[in-house]
Amino acid sequence: MKVYVRGRYRGFLFTEFSMPGMAESSQDSSKKGGSSSGQGDGGRGLPADFASRIATKIIVTQERERDPEAAALKVSSLITRNLNVEGRHSQFLEATRIMLEDEDTQRYAAVSWASLHLAKDQNPAGETFLGFVLDAAIIEHMNLEKPLYEMEMRRKKFSHYAWMMGEVFINITRMSNELFDVVSHMFSLIIRKEMIMEQKMKEERSTTRRLIVGSQKEKETASKKLFDDLVDYIHTRGEFKSDSLNQQNPNEFIAVLADRLRGTRRYVIQDIVNKQAMDRKKQAEKELSEKQASAEEIIRAKDPFKKALRLFWTEKRYNFKYLSVEKVRVTLQMIAVVVGIGHFLIGYIGLLDIHWGEGIVVGMGMYLFARFAISRKSFLRFYPEDVSKELETVVGHITPTLRKMTKTQLSPFLVNQVKDGENTKLLLVVPEFVKYLFAVMPERRNMIVTYEQLHEIMETLEMEVSRQARDLSYFHRPPPA
Repeated sequence: MKVYVRGRYRGFLFTEFSMPGMAESSQDSSKKGGSSSGQGDGGRGLPADFASRIATKIIVTQERERDPEAAALKVSSLITRNLNVEGRHSQFLEATRIMLEDEDTQRYAAVSWASLHLAKDQNPAGETFLGFVLDAAIIEHMNLEKPLYEMEMRRKKFSHYAWMMGEVFINITRMSNELFDVVSHMFSLIIRKEMIMEQKMKEERSTTRRLIVGSQKEKETASKKLFDDLVDYIHTRGEFKSDSLNQQNPNEFIAVLADRLRGTRRYVIQDIVNKQAMDRKKQAEKELSEKQASAEEIIRAKDPFKKALRLFWTEKRYNFKYLSVEKVRVTLQMIAVVVGIGHFLIGYIGLLDIHWGEGIVVGMGMYLFARFAISRKSFLRFYPEDVSKELETVVGHITPTLRKMTKTQLSPFLVNQVKDGENTKLLLVVPEFVKYLFAVMPERRNMIVTYEQLHEIMETLEMEVSRQARDLSYFHRPPPA
């Protein structure tokens, strides 16, 4: 066992050794039966100080390598080789906490996080591992698995992971301002992942109707998002109260970092909102396209519409014709009854040389004539035909298509019906027939067109009917004398 001692790290003992769950190299892993591709025992069977040993290995690796790019690649490979296994992602968070607790090792924690993104071309697994670690941090932040971090100087409390990620971002920026792209990238990932998780949780709550019960303090803390708490922590760290006018703020770069992260937050949130709005719009258009009537359905609805229009006109005139025939029938019955009763009375009295027997015969004959010859059954051939059942059947074939039509489909369809030569004689009945269709339409709440749009369509239809009627009267008017 080789021991490396660095006194300036406040007693940190850096040792090089083999330990369970950590792959020194691909060759050693194959000898032990382990796997460097992420297949292993997860978080089971690990020693209690596993995170501390990982932190030690990260620091030793960076101390050995003087080339920053090579050091980043080696650290990234070390992390993914030993921790890119399900169940071990939280070990990296614990190792980060250990390194952040000492001021002399904070920069190594920052380098370990930055290396995962900087070495993504040579080690793509590092970027994937970064996503898994951020997922674990966000979930533990939501579930409040760690106690709050209290900033004694400001008397404020922050999430444990807001403190951790805030210190990582501050130390990355302290190393070089050019690394802000790395900070911005990780901060953007946190925002996107947390908003996606929150959206999924809202969907689950709406479907399952379950309530998450917790203490009032936990509710208030958990309601604050990690990225908001993170920006607030960095802003608080950047505050500085000077004792004199000429004293400079040593935390000025932290305040600048907080401002830049606010800009990143605004941009990313706006981008997410725009994408969500675009997705909702596409989904609505997709649902609308699935619901709305196709061109074939609209074409097939033309002939039933014409037939239903004629049946509607016939049914509308049914009552007038029926009453006219009934008036004639009742009048004939009254005449027959009056004649029969008159002959009987005249014969009974003996006037006009009519015998009372003749009066009885004539009266009975008029009664039988009124009872049978002028009955409803005898006048059936004169009554108008009842087409209400046929009209209901034909209308039932039209209304499903009308219910699925949009405004841009329904308005041209009705205008074409007005302009159709077969409907010329029934032109003035078309608006009333359309109102009848929508009045008897079942499931009107499922119509695609709104009532406001339907009102506009009816106004356009009435104007088109008036225009068409005016044109027909102009072409068919008699020539001047």
